[in-house]
Amino acid sequence: MTLDRRTFLAASAAAAAAAAGLRPFGARAQDSLAALHEAAKAEGELTWYIVPMSSESAERAAAKFTETYPGVEVNVVRSTAQVAFQRLNQDIDTGVNNADVFTTSNIAHAIDLKQRGLAAAYRPIRRDEVYEEFRGIDPDDMFHTVIAGTMAILYNSDQVPEAEAPKNWPDLLDPKWKGKVAIGHPGFSGYVGLWAVKMKDLYGLEFFEKMAEQNPYIGRSSIDVATTTASGESAVGAGPAASAGISAARGNPLATVYPTDGTVVITSPTVIPKAAPHPNAARLFLEFQLGQEFAEVIAADYGNPIRPGVPLADGVPALDEITLISPTVDQMVSDVTVVAEEFRDIFGI
Repeated sequence: MTLDRRTFLAASAAAAAAAAGLRPFGARAQDSLAALHEAAKAEGELTWYIVPMSSESAERAAAKFTETYPGVEVNVVRSTAQVAFQRLNQDIDTGVNNADVFTTSNIAHAIDLKQRGLAAAYRPIRRDEVYEEFRGIDPDDMFHTVIAGTMAILYNSDQVPEAEAPKNWPDLLDPKWKGKVAIGHPGFSGYVGLWAVKMKDLYGLEFFEKMAEQNPYIGRSSIDVATTTASGESAVGAGPAASAGISAARGNPLATVYPTDGTVVITSPTVIPKAAPHPNAARLFLEFQLGQEFAEVIAADYGNPIRPGVPLADGVPALDEITLISPTVDQMVSDVTVVAEEFRDIFGI
């Protein structure tokens, strides 16, 4: 799936029109969720391997789930995309089934699990409540989009006046930012991997060759960019807009620019492993991720929910108000590993 502003506008209009005419959540669906809740309570817990949220945000989501569905606790295991996928594969290789829900920022992980017969099929009750653009990412219901995050330009507002902040991605290559720019590593972070694929798509490897000349700070995670830029260790960088919003709300001098050449949208799927030890709790959690309560957590943490009718946090633009770009599914699957190796060759790490 490639997401741009035109396709999102069309999908948003369709979803809003549908939502306006829908009756409240149907009694049959409510009964189905209630029955699933009862089955999940018998299991009592689930373990969630989560990538595209900070640890604090994931814990808030977990607490909201248990508040919404009492009797089912969530064990949160948060890490970067590659670390989470390696952990899951180690679990599989050793026959230790820990993960009930795997939410990754790299769709290639979901496709790999499906192709190896390690993903469980589940058709969610709430599948049609999200924007049309985010529905049916897998025709066999082996994985489902639950989060859409954005990679934007971040800057320290104490060090950089708004008028002088970068306006597009190549602006990060201006010599004035030498030693002051931060990026993540595509070999560890799913967000950074897909951002890097899109930068190569737009500007070629020359973008990263010039970036290397900037002597950038390179973190493992995209969230590291928000941390170092807020602290003043870097002045500008490429990072997640939601993390920047959370940091700024805490009083940190961190501001966001949505680039004129496109904000990179990264869709994150959830997979229920076939060997999940708590399958009913896992299915209920996926329903939660598609529901109103999870969307409200995303919005409160300065993100963009994938379902309509959820008010956004102050300062967060709707996705149909900014220029959106994203890699194609083929690029997501085939190019991240290639770009990560090229990145290592260029930066030596």
